[in-house]
Amino acid sequence: MSLDLNDYFSLGLESTNNPIENAGMINVFRTPVDTSSTNLNRITFKFPKTGMLTADSMITLQPILSDSTQTQSFLTPNFINGMIGSIKRTRLLVDNKVLIDLERPALAENVKLYSRNTQVELAEKEYKLMGNQFRTKTNTDGSEGFDINETRVFDNQNNPNRTISKNIILQEVSSKVYGIPLRHLGCDFLEAAALPVFLLGHREMILELEFFADCREYVCNPEGASFNAGDVKINLANAELVSTHVMLPPEVEANEISNMARQPVSYPLLDKYVVKGVIDTGSTNIGQQKSETYRINFQNREVHNLMMCSVDNSPETTLLCGNQKSIGMGDENLQLKINGLNLFDRPINSQPLIYQLTTYSEDGRTLKVPLNAWNVTDLTLTSYKQSADPLYLDYRGNFHYLKIDFSNGNQGVFGSGTTMKTAAEIDYKITPITAASPKQQSKNDMFFYVTISKLLSIGSNQVNISY
Repeated sequence: MSLDLNDYFSLGLESTNNPIENAGMINVFRTPVDTSSTNLNRITFKFPKTGMLTADSMITLQPILSDSTQTQSFLTPNFINGMIGSIKRTRLLVDNKVLIDLERPALAENVKLYSRNTQVELAEKEYKLMGNQFRTKTNTDGSEGFDINETRVFDNQNNPNRTISKNIILQEVSSKVYGIPLRHLGCDFLEAAALPVFLLGHREMILELEFFADCREYVCNPEGASFNAGDVKINLANAELVSTHVMLPPEVEANEISNMARQPVSYPLLDKYVVKGVIDTGSTNIGQQKSETYRINFQNREVHNLMMCSVDNSPETTLLCGNQKSIGMGDENLQLKINGLNLFDRPINSQPLIYQLTTYSEDGRTLKVPLNAWNVTDLTLTSYKQSADPLYLDYRGNFHYLKIDFSNGNQGVFGSGTTMKTAAEIDYKITPITAASPKQQSKNDMFFYVTISKLLSIGSNQVNISY
């Protein structure tokens, strides 16, 4: 049976969603690091400009011990998102123009990971690739806890400590290498549309990754012993870009390149970027309400959703989470003013409704995490039995992702969001309920992840990026 070659030049083609029977039509390229800097903790890759780049592409990373003489370790990638958490910043440049620039991409991916997958799927499949393995259970006394029977954590036979059996960070010869798909690094637009990189010709497409110097951001120790910021590092020399490309017949590529000379190729995509703020409840008493007001100028861009994350800016030793957590700050009250009008009829103070806002933004897919993991409120502390297990207390209240949807029901990248003609005002009030697990009386960074419409235009002489 003959193939319709026109189907291959479809920006919606993605090898996972549309598998190709003829395996010869897909190539996988392993590209070594182009440039690296140990001082800056940064590496870059140059993409092969062949065919259509798909969402199956990934980078490989290997965490190793900084002390080359050390032979034993109980350190492992965090259980929330694994080695994604090691990346501080992702930048994707096309012809030296910034297409993607996203700080802390792992926090944005946590919502996608735990809304599109169950805990079982993540714990049994994804951990082999990325190192995450989060499972919870209900104890016999009705309390909630971390399920050590279904993860790589187990009780030590000789002492009351917990330890791990897999994914232990050691030296280069024995430490595991992990794979992180590009769709988890801010390039999730590849899930909707493969990128025609063959149109770039002599122009370069570069991926730049910056890693955290403090390993406590992404490494944990379930045994409980403390470790230092420099105990683990990323093996920069061993990193690779493993890119998957759908190959096009030469006559199809030549025809599209000829058409591009007359009409630039348009590639619409959804992009994320971060706006930083501060949330300070360090001097707020337990049970006392604190009000914070944020103003964000979206510069007349079309916004699809906004996610708020409270992030600890001084990581410490953890048992499970690393610093890959968005901290629930207690009881909340939320109101937004968009284009001069209140988004809600009245401020929302119902915690289940605030939780439901994130579900709306994820097309009805709710976060597959327990209520106690999402936030610690007055209701959860008084109505639910709380466990004293250190593993439970390590993740309690650290999945607090608050996402507001601005889509209007239309389809497509452009026309389905809300054009922000004036600065948005966010009136956010919090009431700390507990001083520990999580620490709700503190000064944290407030990250606002904004999803916007963007257009990449590839012409024969230049590349343009517009909003």
